[in-house]
Amino acid sequence: MSGVSIQKLKEFDPPGFPDVDDGLTPEQRQGWSDQISSLMNLEIAAKDSDGNPLPGPDNTNRTPLTQFFNGTVTAFETDQKPVAITWIGFPNLVKTKHPNAPSRWIFADADRNAQDEYLEWSILRDASDPAQHKRIISVTYTCEGPEYWQFLAENQPDTVSSLYTSLNPLFAASMKPTDWFGPDGVYVPANKWNNSTTTGSIAHLAQPNNTLGAEIDIAAQGTVIRKDANGHIITDKVKLINCSAYGQPERNSDPTIGILVNNLARQGASVSIANPVAIYIHSFNTATFQLDIEGTGQNMVDVPDGTFRWQRGNIAKNAGLRLQVQIPDGVVGTGENNRGRQLTVSDIVDTKNGQNILFGAQFADYITMTVKGVAISGGTPADPLPCPGAARRGRPAGFSALAMEGGEGADAEGESAGKPCDASKNARRVGTRW
Repeated sequence: MSGVSIQKLKEFDPPGFPDVDDGLTPEQRQGWSDQISSLMNLEIAAKDSDGNPLPGPDNTNRTPLTQFFNGTVTAFETDQKPVAITWIGFPNLVKTKHPNAPSRWIFADADRNAQDEYLEWSILRDASDPAQHKRIISVTYTCEGPEYWQFLAENQPDTVSSLYTSLNPLFAASMKPTDWFGPDGVYVPANKWNNSTTTGSIAHLAQPNNTLGAEIDIAAQGTVIRKDANGHIITDKVKLINCSAYGQPERNSDPTIGILVNNLARQGASVSIANPVAIYIHSFNTATFQLDIEGTGQNMVDVPDGTFRWQRGNIAKNAGLRLQVQIPDGVVGTGENNRGRQLTVSDIVDTKNGQNILFGAQFADYITMTVKGVAISGGTPADPLPCPGAARRGRPAGFSALAMEGGEGADAEGESAGKPCDASKNARRVGTRW
């Protein structure tokens, strides 16, 4: 076909590349690519590095995948436009348990472990504000996987230190490498600047289920075509995730990724994740936000330029990685209520519901996340597999289907028990929704 480039990828690029370039050497770039490639190869082979079958749902062994491919191994149309699989960044599990505002916003803001849609945030508030919900100075959102920051810390520790300080100028003078590197020089993902909900300084994802390994696992297992007890092909996203037991069926992300990948597989396509392999912020709809410059709810103005700052990634390509929301310095209020006061994020009003922004979770309602897929079309769908045993409510949160050597499973309830993600452990795991 004229103009179509069918070839293998030379390597997997780092997340956000080339718009994000942390200066990896050619050897380091290859090392990162090898890490991603290894995750994909284990999924495809359904065996660990020693050749042992990987565990699947209901104590069955996983089936080798015929419709998931590794782009550095299998040639494909590298110039194709990736398919954007999207979902809302606000955690659906929180919305289900706390359907009403403001309780759902309060709950989502309070704990990074509740932020399980590959989008996490941290809020810096004005300590001098006497109100119960103090004015928000800034909110920082990230969707960067912990594996990449772990890799960067192992290979370019100075770059990690530079990123922490340059992304957080308010705290730069207080930051030091020993805050994120332990006495042995090993990076600590759950350090005080990254694991906080109250500093606005986070660097990457920390919720235990939010990993690149999980993204690859769900996309890969989504290619498995399933049939129910009556022999009917399963096309419902909840039934499919319950049958194949990947991820958590009550999330926005997991069942959406799985079913859209499965739709392609049922058409005979082989599927993979577009290069660079990452979770991205696809878009942020700010159309309903205005600034209450007078503090009266009247005569509101447009939110000033520079309030929504994309610090990593390229949102113009639907590939944002880090967003900070803060009213620029020098933007002061007018009128009797606000005259001369530096305005804050809490002076922004969502005109859709008339609410001032008192919680970072309010913005998450308007943030759309994405993983991008590529495909090789024209193939024959694999034979559908039955559900192993009785269909159930999906894999428990925290289940690690591809535990590698020395990897541990979830606790008795399949929950993370509020533990932050330890990327040093994560490096030993594959497909970690743990």
